[in-house]
Amino acid sequence: MTWFRLCSAAFAVVLVGCSQEINSVDEIIEKNTNAMGGAAAIEAIHSVAIKLHITDPSFEVDGVYRAARPGRMRMDVYAAGKHVFAEAFNGERAWQWQGKGEPVGENAQATAALRHGVELPGNLFGLRELRRRGHQISFTGREKVGSVNYYVLRITLSDGYSASLYVDPVTWLIARRRDVRPLHPDIDPKPTTIESAKTDFRKIDGVYFSFHNTDTDLGSGKVLETGVVKEVAVNQEIAPTIFDKL
Repeated sequence: MTWFRLCSAAFAVVLVGCSQEINSVDEIIEKNTNAMGGAAAIEAIHSVAIKLHITDPSFEVDGVYRAARPGRMRMDVYAAGKHVFAEAFNGERAWQWQGKGEPVGENAQATAALRHGVELPGNLFGLRELRRRGHQISFTGREKVGSVNYYVLRITLSDGYSASLYVDPVTWLIARRRDVRPLHPDIDPKPTTIESAKTDFRKIDGVYFSFHNTDTDLGSGKVLETGVVKEVAVNQEIAPTIFDKL
């Protein structure tokens, strides 16, 4: 075989290797983990504090979302600088406070929604951690949304809740999530099909976080809520008591 033919054959092998379609859940998880900053960096995050501005069709507020391992969260909402709402999940039970009086326990649907929010990858845990936390991941194929042909993963949490995560084939970040749920179950428990689109990814302490999220009702096309992150702080000291009481 001549030198030219040998090089041509080698180049053809490289091209075939580069064009091979990924069809393994583990491959997609690995690529996403590396794109996010790597397993060590992701799993070194023990707590997050996220300041954000939330826009709904009828109001605008500021929020502080805090989450900590092994799976606790709290959200505080402020309007014109005044603390008007809080809700939290301590890993077992959830409560909310509506700006006055004493906190009250959340119903089962709202409790589940808070738990889902902290368990899903993107805030605290990485995609590769879901299985060891008792959840399931399956690959359902490719789906084109706009000009992007996403890899779609189906996530089923241990309580039966499921969602589809759309992994960008170029960045390998989770750019979309689709599920059937109420946006705010304590306000309106009626479920709808919601798409959460995440953009503006920025690296904080070695891990990428989305700084812009838009929730859209897929049935009507109506934008339900937009969240713009102002600041992300990783591994700040968070007193465990904030998840139990106001």
